[in-house]
Parts: sequence; structure tokens; C-alpha cells
Amino acid sequence: MRSIVCFAPVLAAIAMTGSASADPILECRVLGGDDIALRDCLRTQLDISYRAMAEAQDLARGAAQQLDQRTGTEAAMLGVEASQQAWEAYRDVECQTIALFAGEGTPAEAAEAAQLACAIRLTRARTDGMLRFASEGD
Repeated sequence: MRSIVCFAPVLAAIAMTGSASADPILECRVLGGDDIALRDCLRTQLDISYRAMAEAQDLARGAAQQLDQRTGTEAAMLGVEASQQAWEAYRDVECQTIALFAGEGTPAEAAEAAQLACAIRLTRARTDGMLRFASEGD
């Protein structure tokens, strides 16, 4: 059985990135600055979110491998991988669409900020989902 210590790096990264439901634009605006500072902050938050998700994916893959070993199949690992591919496609289309609507009548910077914020929110939520996969595999 996996201890909470295994999750410590992921949990620390998630704590730094905020919750999945938090608004990344508001988080970055708190720091102040202009639109360039906002985009830099959002890009940094997205990078942190991607790294946290990658760690959570590793944990989920490990849990899937253990489950597959117990069941003598490859279904769990294939499910985790297929789920991730489908999620990535969804994220790309969803965030592009949000950016299109945010960009209506506003500068391109607003559209970019909306797309980055969308990717951050969805990545945080996906990280939570991967951690659930990992904990259910115990």
C-alpha cells in the first residue's frame, strides 16, 4: 500500500498551483503588473500545472501497472493512456474555443490569457483525476 509520502511532491506542486476551480487570471492579477506580466505569470502557472500533472500521471501509471499485474491484463494501463489522449484533445479544443469567444472585440492578449487560464484550470482538474486513479489503485 502506498503511503502519503509518495504523493508529497505532487501535493506540494498542487498546493502551489491553486485549486482546479480557482481563476488563474485573478491569481496572477493579485501580483500586479501589466498584460505582459499577466501572460508571464499564466505561462509559469501552466508550466507548474503540467509538471504536477506529469507526476500525477506517473503515479496513476504505477497504480495501473499494479492493477494489471493483479488482473493479468493490460486494461488499466491502456485505459489511463487512452483517457489522457482524449483529455488532451478535449483541452486543446475547449481552450481554443474559449479563447475565440474571449477574443471577440478584445485584444489578442485577452484571448491568449483566456486560453492559458483555461489550460491551467483543466490541467489542475486532470491532475486531481490522475491522483484519484493512483489512490484507487492502492
